[in-house]
Amino acid sequence: MLADIVAIQHDHLEALAHDWLAAGATAFCIWDAHNELLARWPLLANGATNGITPALTASVQVGNLTIGALGVSGLDSDRARVRLQAEANLLSQLAHLERDLNSMAAELIDTRDQLLALYNLTEATRHYVGIDETLERLAYETAKLVKAESAFLIVDLPQRPRLKAYYPSKMLDDETLTSCLGMMQASKQPFLSTRDTVSDDPPYRSLLLVPMQVRQSKTAVLGVMNKLGDDFMSPDVKMAKAIADYAGAQIENVLLFQASVEQTKLQTEMELAQQVQLHLLPRKPPHVAGLDLWAATKPASQVGGDFYDFIVTSDQPFAFAIGDISGKGMPAALLMAMTRTVLRTKLNAVPMPSPEDIIGLSNEELYDDFTEVSMFATVCLGQYFSETQTLVYANAGHSPVIYCPAQGKAALLEADGTAMGILPVSFSRNQTIQLHPGDVFLLGTDGLNEATNEQHEMFGYERLLALVAMLADKSAEEIAHGIYTAVREFGTGELQDDQTLLILKCVH
Repeated sequence: MLADIVAIQHDHLEALAHDWLAAGATAFCIWDAHNELLARWPLLANGATNGITPALTASVQVGNLTIGALGVSGLDSDRARVRLQAEANLLSQLAHLERDLNSMAAELIDTRDQLLALYNLTEATRHYVGIDETLERLAYETAKLVKAESAFLIVDLPQRPRLKAYYPSKMLDDETLTSCLGMMQASKQPFLSTRDTVSDDPPYRSLLLVPMQVRQSKTAVLGVMNKLGDDFMSPDVKMAKAIADYAGAQIENVLLFQASVEQTKLQTEMELAQQVQLHLLPRKPPHVAGLDLWAATKPASQVGGDFYDFIVTSDQPFAFAIGDISGKGMPAALLMAMTRTVLRTKLNAVPMPSPEDIIGLSNEELYDDFTEVSMFATVCLGQYFSETQTLVYANAGHSPVIYCPAQGKAALLEADGTAMGILPVSFSRNQTIQLHPGDVFLLGTDGLNEATNEQHEMFGYERLLALVAMLADKSAEEIAHGIYTAVREFGTGELQDDQTLLILKCVH
């Protein structure tokens, strides 16, 4: 370091030397830390030193390290000694500044190299969206940037197989890797090991493990093995840490992208399921002599477990049904479709089946499937005989079912049998109502009466019964709209459960 300063500041040092000579000194010399002569005034021919021993010397230091000395011959006064020490101190400061500048330059070069390497790494991985190919590319680029024989990345995430990639191939056995990972995780710092630092004979010349930050990961590590031609040094550790930071962020981005793709795919599938489910329900009520019909459903989510159905055949009375599958979402939607299909199938299973026949046969068909998934379905199914204005229904655990005679009081008709899928045998029996003009027969699902307000108070059966009685003189469609409006205004505005209505009003 001092030799560089002497070379750079030669003219200034020569001026100092001439001042000393003018003051009566016979020689002014500069030595390095190894006592090698760097400069001498006056100059001697053929590089001779003239064998002069300086009368005064002063050390040139950087911190506690002596890097050289100044010497003067021919003078030995206190004033000369103080002057020489002052000049040595100035050289010490120059040396200190030179060291700092060299350190800053090295750091800038190191930072530049890291930024360039990360830029190249970014360019190399920017087009990868699959996690496996991303890890493989990161391993390849890491080995190239750190100049190592091999590199690998390992990420453990909850409920996922271990993510891993090796370049060019797996070169470290699982037992050694597990041991080294344990030491890295215990210290929470990069792990650096060479054959010189361990007592046994490891299967590597040098190994560097750097932890990566990947959210929710139990283990996330970037590893490089066998530095080409040397051991891993401090710049390699810095480079590996910079790559690990980038790799962790890149892995998270890929995982988030995949999650977004899966979410979009699920959303698309749910929207398709919603369309399929809505198309399973009748678009509009059929024309049935003597009845004003209306039905509608408002699912709490994209798909739900409520359903209603109108079944018109030439050789059987008009049939209708409403049902509510336990649970929500896709499982309930799948069982809803299955239950609706079975009910329709059993309607044609025997000649002129009654509601209790259809409920019983459907329960036998569905019992094992419902039991397998611990679910059930409440169903109310009825038939209307236009000639006699007679309504026959069977209720398998469904509520609310309300009958409101013209100018009369609305009443809740309780079920006489358990929900389908609870028991292998149905106990629901036929119930008969003679309808007269103005009578209303309403079937709903519990999303109506169980709607809650901000005080967590339920809408309840009493409000629903009073509302049906108040709206009974309206058309079936107006009754439905009135009920939906009242329930919406009572609640918080957010559906907590599916709300389905099926209304039959006798008109003549």
